[in-house]
Amino acid sequence: MFIEENKQLAAFTTFGLPSIARYYFEARSCEDLREALLFAKRRKIDAFLLGGGSNVVLAPSLNCLVVRVMLGGIEVTDNIVKVKAGENWHSVVLATLGQGLFGLENLSLIPGSVGAAPIQNIGAYGVEIESVISAVTVLDRQTLDFLSLDVSECKFGYRTSIFKEDSKDKYVVTDVSLKLSEQFTPRLDYPELQSELETESVLTAKVVSDAVIRIRKRKLPDPEQIGNVGSFFKNPIVTLSEFEVIKLNEPTVTGLHMPGNRIKLSAARLIDHAGLKGKRVGGAKVSEQHALVLTNHAHANYSDVEGLVGLIVAAVKSRFGVSLETEPVFYT
Repeated sequence: MFIEENKQLAAFTTFGLPSIARYYFEARSCEDLREALLFAKRRKIDAFLLGGGSNVVLAPSLNCLVVRVMLGGIEVTDNIVKVKAGENWHSVVLATLGQGLFGLENLSLIPGSVGAAPIQNIGAYGVEIESVISAVTVLDRQTLDFLSLDVSECKFGYRTSIFKEDSKDKYVVTDVSLKLSEQFTPRLDYPELQSELETESVLTAKVVSDAVIRIRKRKLPDPEQIGNVGSFFKNPIVTLSEFEVIKLNEPTVTGLHMPGNRIKLSAARLIDHAGLKGKRVGGAKVSEQHALVLTNHAHANYSDVEGLVGLIVAAVKSRFGVSLETEPVFYT
């Protein structure tokens, strides 16, 4: 094993905050992962798994082994696509569309690696990855055995899963099996996507994918140009009665009706209505392009981000009575 010490991590995350790992290792095979976990056990330190680095906020100093998961490979059997955890998510979306397999088009241009997708239960424009997952292969951190979990065992929820909640530190995702379709069925639940496609005479999966890409590029800053982790807060879900109270005080607030008399609010609009677009704490800033995105505007550090998050959460709670939850993983 080639273990590096005191490794700078900023280049491996899309936020680009300064962070140094005591130990660092790149795992390119399942056996590499096993060896890395054994290394951490022997030294009685934690092992932190890093994928594409698009959904993490890292502290300045990490007294652990950071394992960058770089497992690669895609296998296609009929309409089942088994993908290694280190593959780039958007590249997989484009590859499946190119092979005439559909179901991922609404999830185009989501940053990060495949291994992070089921952990976060990534979703966009009315589609969540749980709808196309058939199984997730994991490595048990304690036994070092490989297990295959079906959809029900993954306990998917809104931007969460068993890997983020009940078994947060138990498993390492190594493969994701996607059950796609050879028949394209458009999912156009979101008005924004409908509007983008109004002028299209023929709807194909590629057309939908291209529309999603255009929308995301317009709305979200490119992490290659300015550091960010995409959507920083979950869209809060409230009861119908809670929504009615909010509307009494804030008539401009809108929501999306969901099953069970629940309403999904737009976190971006709440932040925007609270007057926080462009707000800065140190080098961290609320994007003026999209209020749901926090950017590394000027050499931001972990404390800047913590301060800005606290300010946003307090302001939204004070004005709307709504508690915002963060999407990215904070690792200290």
